[in-house]
Amino acid sequence: MAITSAKNPRTAVTPQAVTTMLLVLAAAVLAGLTYSRNFTWRTQPSLWADVVKKSPGKARPHYNYATVLAGAGKLEEALDENLKSLAIYPYYGKAYFNIGAILQTWGRTNEAVKEYRIALALKPDIVDARNNLGYAYYTMGLADSALAEFNTAIKLQPAHVKTYTNIARIYMEQGRLADAARAYLLAVKLKPDYAEAWYLLGDVRLAQGRLADAMEGFGTAIKLKPGYAEAYNGAGKALEAQGRYADAMAAYRTAVGIMPDFPEARRNLTRLKSMPR
Repeated sequence: MAITSAKNPRTAVTPQAVTTMLLVLAAAVLAGLTYSRNFTWRTQPSLWADVVKKSPGKARPHYNYATVLAGAGKLEEALDENLKSLAIYPYYGKAYFNIGAILQTWGRTNEAVKEYRIALALKPDIVDARNNLGYAYYTMGLADSALAEFNTAIKLQPAHVKTYTNIARIYMEQGRLADAARAYLLAVKLKPDYAEAWYLLGDVRLAQGRLADAMEGFGTAIKLKPGYAEAYNGAGKALEAQGRYADAMAAYRTAVGIMPDFPEARRNLTRLKSMPR
């Protein structure tokens, strides 16, 4: 990716160059996809505030301070520190990624996409930027472009668990149940305590009619996360499909007890109660 001599990569990365790297997108929303905000921090913001104070002309301290601020939920301040970092060093790809993650958190998806594109033009191996860009693309209704980014992320980091779950959700949406199941199985193999992936695997198995496997997925999710209302509701559906109505009703009741405003679980419970015996 060629960068011109302009001082700001926002103008240095040409539309043509970006287009060759990424596919162009259109709209619709898929809930449940995951992206990385990159807001994990290991030190207190005060430590990096002190570093920035002592080295105000260095880009990295501003970037690190921005990351811990974001992790502390101070997104406006984090954005400001990322911008300071870029004012010092305009080619800091990770700072563009951080800005994109903040904008995406605020729901400003189109702006986030622009920042991710710049980040990846400068540093193509930022795995979380690939994953986040894929997430943004899918929320814009561009499954193929999303999958392209997710697959690139996996090539860069084969153990990137969240990307596997994102890929699986898209496959599920497309009716590619076997492919979705394989992706979820890879996710739980890499992270056996990932309750959401076990729940979603159960959901795929239920759609495939593999009821015992569905129960394994839902059951494992519940063991890992005892208050998982969605997993209890899923287990209820699998039990009901097996004709185990009393057990299904108990599962639906548990789901509603955990999450009283859970419409599907309430509907399932009401329907099952009204069934003739």
